[in-house]
Amino acid sequence: MRSCTRNSLCTVAAVLLAAEMTSAAQAQQQDQPVECVKRAATATPPPHPTGPRRVASRKGRSEEQKAEPALKPVCPEGEVPVVKEMQIERVPKGNPLLRPRSGAERPTQPTPGAVRPSDVRTFREIYRSIRHKRIGAALSSPPAPTPTPAPCAPCAGISQFGGCFYYGSAGLTRAADGGGMTMSVNRPAYDNSGGPGHSLNEISVQGGVKNGNIVELGWLVSSDQNGDADPHIFVFHWKNWKPTCYNGCGWQQYSSTYFPGQNIKALIGREVYIGYVYYEGNWWAWFDDQWLGYFPGTEWNNSYTKSAMLQWFGEVASQNGVPPKTQMGDGVLPPTEAAHMFILCDVDAKAWICWYRDQQSTAATVPKYYNIQRVGFGDTRYGGPGN
Repeated sequence: MRSCTRNSLCTVAAVLLAAEMTSAAQAQQQDQPVECVKRAATATPPPHPTGPRRVASRKGRSEEQKAEPALKPVCPEGEVPVVKEMQIERVPKGNPLLRPRSGAERPTQPTPGAVRPSDVRTFREIYRSIRHKRIGAALSSPPAPTPTPAPCAPCAGISQFGGCFYYGSAGLTRAADGGGMTMSVNRPAYDNSGGPGHSLNEISVQGGVKNGNIVELGWLVSSDQNGDADPHIFVFHWKNWKPTCYNGCGWQQYSSTYFPGQNIKALIGREVYIGYVYYEGNWWAWFDDQWLGYFPGTEWNNSYTKSAMLQWFGEVASQNGVPPKTQMGDGVLPPTEAAHMFILCDVDAKAWICWYRDQQSTAATVPKYYNIQRVGFGDTRYGGPGN
């Protein structure tokens, strides 16, 4: 890479590069037609800059937010894109807390992915003996669960409802008003031989009994769900460990720029700030410094008002045997050049701060396929090639 010797030349080069990247992103964005409708959301977002400011709790530097989103609005002021709801079908949603279950115990439609109390593991079962390891060291992970027999492809990960799930996750138990992270947008190679699945990166904000009230946000790659091999924004929520659906089931769209289901190939290689905050009775999501929308608190009969646990993770759902053939993150094992999840933070809404700490625990289902490592203060790298 050439280095600039004069500040003015550096400034000009930076401006030209930014303009070139923005033009390319806008050109890709224009290839994605959307239908716009009048905004139906009635709640007012928090009267603050989008997403609480990120501040280190002890040491490390605070992060400044970007002034402008990466993409321009796709709908006029006062209108929003139509969000297409997607029901869970052959491969249900997963979560690192869910334990293996025999394929023979798969529920039938119309309640795929039904979770029993005995399916839910505790935080300590997943993240034991991980928390206080030295930063930058290759972190050990809990032993991989014993593979559970299934009527189809074998599974070395978490066998759930006919799918095989693998995780590279970080977790924190702490009372908060939500959580956030900065994540890289990637395009992992996806293989659906054997059946549908996905590869995703998300934040999961959890509370309630056994942390079963959950709001999720991230990107997902699945040609089965989205019709292409690109990353798409998704939202999801659970009610007392009952899964709902992707990109709907009560979701209220607010942003005119970003929306659940949106193809974000224009953001590949970029790092964006995302998360949830509980504000005036609703769980508000932000994406790349835009208020994306919210899940009304009435989804939980207004009983889910505080998070008790946060998880940040990569997830692969596969049905193509051992080893799995789908990539996680950017397909690279950490730490070098692997996909990025950093500034892992918990929200104090009153102070309007997302505190990021160096207290997260990490765990990987099968580290030789997909792994996660802490590489700095509240900073992780994750992912892997699978086979």
